[in-house]
Amino acid sequence: MFGRQKEAFMSIARELSEAALNIRYDNLPTEVIRETKRLILDALSCAIGAFDAEPCRICREVAREHGGAGVATLIGERDKVSVSQAIIANETMVRYLDFNDVLYFPKSPGKIGGAHPSDALPAALAVGEREHASGKQVIAALVAAYETIGRIVDATAEGITTLGFHHGSVMPFAGAVIAGRLLGLDAGQMTNAMGIGASAAIGLGINDAEGEEYNNTKNIADGLMAERGVFAAYLARRGFTGPDRIIEGNKGFAHSLLRGVENYIVKPLPNDHYLMRTKMKFFPTESTNQGHLAATTLLVNEHGLKPDDIAEVVLRMSKRTVVHNGDPVKKYPRNKEGADHSAYFMTALAIVTGGRVVPSSFSDAAYADPVIHGLIEKVRLEHGPEYDAITPAALVTIRTTDGRVLAKRVDHPRGTPENRMSDSELRDKFVECAGERMTSDQIDQVVETCLALDTLDDIGALMPLLAVRSQHSHPGSAS
Repeated sequence: MFGRQKEAFMSIARELSEAALNIRYDNLPTEVIRETKRLILDALSCAIGAFDAEPCRICREVAREHGGAGVATLIGERDKVSVSQAIIANETMVRYLDFNDVLYFPKSPGKIGGAHPSDALPAALAVGEREHASGKQVIAALVAAYETIGRIVDATAEGITTLGFHHGSVMPFAGAVIAGRLLGLDAGQMTNAMGIGASAAIGLGINDAEGEEYNNTKNIADGLMAERGVFAAYLARRGFTGPDRIIEGNKGFAHSLLRGVENYIVKPLPNDHYLMRTKMKFFPTESTNQGHLAATTLLVNEHGLKPDDIAEVVLRMSKRTVVHNGDPVKKYPRNKEGADHSAYFMTALAIVTGGRVVPSSFSDAAYADPVIHGLIEKVRLEHGPEYDAITPAALVTIRTTDGRVLAKRVDHPRGTPENRMSDSELRDKFVECAGERMTSDQIDQVVETCLALDTLDDIGALMPLLAVRSQHSHPGSAS
């Protein structure tokens, strides 16, 4: 699929474009098609779960205010806005709970290169709805986007974030690929779209950085960058040009964000697909928290542990998890954005909730809970070099007040490719996220439609099924 030997003058963006356009639904392995549909369902559950969150409500209100032509549906509503506004508002919902999928690769100790590929789903839904794309077309476009994202983040020597940029900086490429396929662009036009979008939409890492308190921008960043790639594709369709050498050119993407390792982007592809390496999340928390949180909940459930039973909790894990999620700024979080990235808070929350950590576990009351604060003081983080190459693996040791020492190691938490969630568990996740916003019959219909997405002649048929009953209804929305 890739190979620098093809044509010496061919740019990397052109190779990525040709590879993306060469993906055909009919040639995809059955397991890739099935997993793509499951990833779509997973991301939609995250969006529905975040529907009533204040940042998501604000984004939908702004989308309606500036929405333009009504061609793309806001998830959870029946209102339609412009493609651009729908992408931004819907991605904010997909991202808010930090429950959506992740694709990453351990690099040097303390570093990973990764992204959240499902942040590109709103682009596929918005463009697909406007262009009346079929379910098969959307599936193939998403596979192409996941492969493009995987190729770029796998190429980084230490991760894009090491140089101070946001991991969502790959999203202009994903947006260009998705829109390019669904708009019928050729390889030259898609290359232009990548150049236009990526040269004008690179994010700063401060929205996901140690030493900084998290805020609402964490949720919207990927959507803003994906939208630029989509907008660029519409420009390219009309003949607008961008830098062909956006990746390897002077002061381009590789020079600025990849330490000049662009050749890795086009090394021969492995036999599998990057999409199949994508991790779903069993808990609504940062990806490398998944291992130690799985171990903690197992210990809490197996031994019936209560807050008063805890003398000390030691989390032994990768350097990256210790540094990123053990950041002192996150020790006592004041919002969802900080809480789901705090190893301290998540451990205490798991104990207080009896091992059941779900989206509804997060609240202002939880952030101020003196019991949780007391448990946080009993949590100690420890770097285990043996876990650097296998993050999110972790060992949790709990010392109880009656002198017991309980330990549990988890290498592959639920949701990883080695320990995939079942369809039944995905439905359970959707139920947890939807809460009272959807009836059981409606949830069943959404699940069935997503898992049979390739039978849809028009992806737009999916969107009305997602309308919810919200506490923040407005004229024209579902109620």
